[in-house]
Formats: sequence, C-alpha cells, structure tokens
Amino acid sequence: MKKIILTTSVFFILFTPSLFYPQNINLAEISMLSQKPYTELSEAYNLQINDSIISRSYAIAYLKKAKKNNDIIKKADGYYMLAEISERSKALLYADSIIQLTTSKEGIKYPAEAHIFKARLLGSQGRYRKSMEELVIANSYANKNENIDQQYRIKYFIGLLKNNLGEYKETLYTFKSIEKYYRSKFEEDNYKNRYNYIKSIYALGNAYNDNKNYDSAYYQNKKGIDLSLKSQDSILYPNFLLSSGVTNYYTKQYQSAVDSISKFIYIYGNDTNISKIYFTTSDLYLGKIYFEQNEIDKSIHYLKKVDSTTFAQKNFFPNLRSAYEILIKSYKQKENIEKQLYYIDRLLKFDSISSKEFKHLYKTINEEYSTPNLIYKKQEIIDSLKKNNKNKIVVVIILSSVSLVLILILLFNNRKKKVYKKRFLELLHQNNNTHPKEISNSLSTHKKEEKKDPTDIGISDIIVYDILKSLKEFEENQGFLNSNITISELSKEFKTNSKYLSKVINSHKNKGFSSYINDLRVDFVIKKLKSNSKFRKYTIKAIANEIGFNTTEAFSKSFYKSTGIYPSFFLKQLEKELKNL
Repeated sequence: MKKIILTTSVFFILFTPSLFYPQNINLAEISMLSQKPYTELSEAYNLQINDSIISRSYAIAYLKKAKKNNDIIKKADGYYMLAEISERSKALLYADSIIQLTTSKEGIKYPAEAHIFKARLLGSQGRYRKSMEELVIANSYANKNENIDQQYRIKYFIGLLKNNLGEYKETLYTFKSIEKYYRSKFEEDNYKNRYNYIKSIYALGNAYNDNKNYDSAYYQNKKGIDLSLKSQDSILYPNFLLSSGVTNYYTKQYQSAVDSISKFIYIYGNDTNISKIYFTTSDLYLGKIYFEQNEIDKSIHYLKKVDSTTFAQKNFFPNLRSAYEILIKSYKQKENIEKQLYYIDRLLKFDSISSKEFKHLYKTINEEYSTPNLIYKKQEIIDSLKKNNKNKIVVVIILSSVSLVLILILLFNNRKKKVYKKRFLELLHQNNNTHPKEISNSLSTHKKEEKKDPTDIGISDIIVYDILKSLKEFEENQGFLNSNITISELSKEFKTNSKYLSKVINSHKNKGFSSYINDLRVDFVIKKLKSNSKFRKYTIKAIANEIGFNTTEAFSKSFYKSTGIYPSFFLKQLEKELKNL
C-alpha cells in the first residue's frame, strides 16, 4: 500500500504543472527563459536563491527545457532546484520525483543526492529513523560510485545523529575529519565550498562543547562568526550565536550566554523553515542559566516550553533530559508536590521513549551504515592489493589474520555470553533471603564460639554480639540504601567506634565496609527487579540512584564485582525470561 501511495504522489507531481507553475509565474517569461543554456539558468538561480519568486522562475525554466529535451539528469536537476526553495511537504515530493526518475538511470550524482536531500528534510522534522533509512540508501550509492563529496556529506549527517545519541568522543573525531576535508576544498574554491566549510566549523564547535573543551569551542565559534560576517552569510551566523551561548553557559558567563541566545531567537524567531530543535535548545539553555541564577520562575517558563515542544515534535534527545531534572528540582524548591510528581512522570515517559527510539537508531547506524562502510573499506584495501601481483601473499596473510582474529573474537564473545547467561540463571534462582540468613548464622556462630576464643579479634564478645545485632537491624531496615552512609556515621548510630565495626565486618562478613554496603545494595536490587515490574522500567541511572549509588558507573562496577555480570545484561535477560513464563 505504501509503495502505491508513493508512486501516486510522484505521478501527481510529474504530471501536475500547477505544483511548479504557481499563479504568480509568467508562463511567457518562463518560455523565453527556457531558451537560455542550462549553465546560464543555473548560475542565475544560484544568484537569486534568496528570492524564492525569481529563483523559482529560473528553476521552472530549467525544468521545462530539460523536459523538452527529454534529459533525465537535467530534469532531476530542475526538480532539485525547486526542492531547495520549496516548503518541506512539496520539497519531499520533488525529492521523490528525482528518485523515481533516476533509480533506473543511476549515475555519480543521482539518485544518491535526492536521498541525502530527503534525509536532511526528514531530520529537520524530527523523523530520525526515516532520515537514517535515506542516508543508508544514499551511502550505498555513494560508495558504489566512489562519490567522495557525497560520502562526506552523509558522514556529516550521521555525525549529527550520533551526537544526539551521546557518542561525543566519536562525533568529535568525525567532525574533525569533515572540517579538514572541507577546509581543503574551501582553499581550492572559496565561493563554491564556503557554505559546507562554515557548516563543518559549526559542527566541530558543537562537538567541542559536548566534549567540555570550551577553549576550542570558543575558537571555532569565533572563526565561524568572522567567516560568516566576512562572506555575508546570514544562514549560519545565528547558529554560531546559539553555539557561543552554550559555550558561555558552561564557562559560567551567564549574561553573555543570554545575549547570544537572545540574538539567535531574534534573528530566527519567525523563520518556519528552521528546525524546532534549535529553538528547543535555546529554551533549554535559557532555562538552565536562569536556574543557576536562582530565577526559578523564569527557568520554569523556558523549561516548560522544552517539555511541550519535545513531546509535540517527538524530539526525545538524551541531552534534553536535564530539563526535567531541573523542573523537578525547581518545584521541590517551591514545595509544589503535585508538579514534582507530574514532571517525574514526564521524565519517566521521556526516558522510556528516548531509550526505545535511540536504541533503534543506534542499531541502524551500526548495522546499516558503520558495518557496510567497514566492509566497503575492507574491499577497497583488498582490491588495491589484488592489482599488484607481488602483494598476493600479503592479501592472503591479512585475510587469514583478520579471519582468525574474528573467529577468536567470536569464540570469546560466545564464551562470555554463556558465562554471563549461567551467572544470570544462578542469580535468578538464588534464595531471596541470602543476607538475613547470613546475619542470623553469624549471630548463632558467634554464640557457639564465645567460649572457645574470646580474644579472636581483640574485641569483647558482648560488643561483637551487639554490633552483629545492630547490623541485622540495619539490613532489615534497609539502611544501606542511604547514599550518604559512611562507616563513621554507622558506628555512631551503633554506639560503637569505626575500628570495632570494621573488624566485625571483616571477621564475620569477610569483606571491607564498602564491599559490604555495595553487596547489600546489589542483593536488594536483584530481588526488587525480580519482583517489581515498574522498577524494571527505570533507567540504569535511576535504579542506581534509587539504591544509594551516586553514579551509574559505581553501580555497574559493584554489580559486576558482586555477580560477574553487568546490570544492563541482567535486566535485559530478566525481561526475556519473564516474557517466556
């Protein structure tokens, strides 16, 4: 059904003149312009691209000439020109027209160019899965036709998507290589490659912001602003203002940040062609700035806008999560419990949708873009080696080595999965009363040993017994869930000293204080995950905070140390196991 709809819409645009002959277009003028050479029409179109009425006349004349000459590639160029100056819905139809025209006449430019254009449009609408699908198709054509320029533009858009997934280090590496490529192109031809070069500077500046390298971010933003002003490029100049505002926020220059972001909003405020995510980002950072300045009402105003546009536009980027965390803190300060609960619920929904959406996107990037690209690069290496007969032995050695390494990695991963699965099953079926039983055993064992060796650890039996009893109560009351618990505080609570408490735990639990607390937390979380379906929907970060860990990393390390598997693996396997019941 979907294919029929697409074909019908493309048929409609190919044979409906009104879509590219609007009422304010002079047909006689179009007819006269269509007599001019393609290059002249193209140059005139580029010069007048900021005036949609005049540029449309040249685009239509170009298309009319191409249709008369029955030149498929020129027709595709004509539709592309119209797509660039049209609203998104029509632009998507023009892109589909190009794909329909050129798929059977594949060349170095089309249909890849149309798929890239379509991906850009879909991405600006927040339709990232669809955008990724178009990029995957475009990438296969670009690799096949060895179109380096298209490969770098696809790499740019993939970089943006990876950045939204939080892959900041990898994104920085990607944008460094893109900026280097476009800088060399810019040095060859300033006019032709200026826009792509400025765009790569902007992306690199953002990547430095995300990697907390603010000096480099400031340098890239300044370079981009200077180049934009020098070349009178009004398209990307406001973006650099927004990026500068973000840099100023992180360096605590709050007034400068507000000024830069406000200028961005002033310039772009009424532009319906700008992706909503830019305005959501500006609202996010204004909200953060005002929160830092303790202007809570102003902060709430902007962050509520982030919430409404996030759900309306379905842009559940991980970096927008902080808006909800600040809203919850703000309403806590205002002692508004109802609003706290509301935004906690919104945050849970955000986490659920974001996790699902970007997990799929991450999988697509890795399986359908990164892996094919690696295979393509591998094939390039193999082909170049094959050209030289002297290197045939090298090819065999390389391929054999790669195959051997891959087999070893595969065997290692399979073995690791089996070990993890075995450990998971042991955890799944273990007795839920492990620790209470241990404490009871410790008390009873100590009673039996009282008469044998009263100076075993250099502490009187009465004190040892009291500490063990206190530990039992501590575990039963789940005191270990307190994230601020220390041996000093606990010993005060037990009315003893840190040295005695440490010795008793070492002697009777065979572990240090930190390991003892962390193991209790891990045991607790395993039981709760097995029994509480709502708790299983929490993010790893939320689970860690719930059971007393201050960071996700600390939780994961402790869980692995205690069980031999990571919490993410345990949770995933638990969901599978429960579904099969």
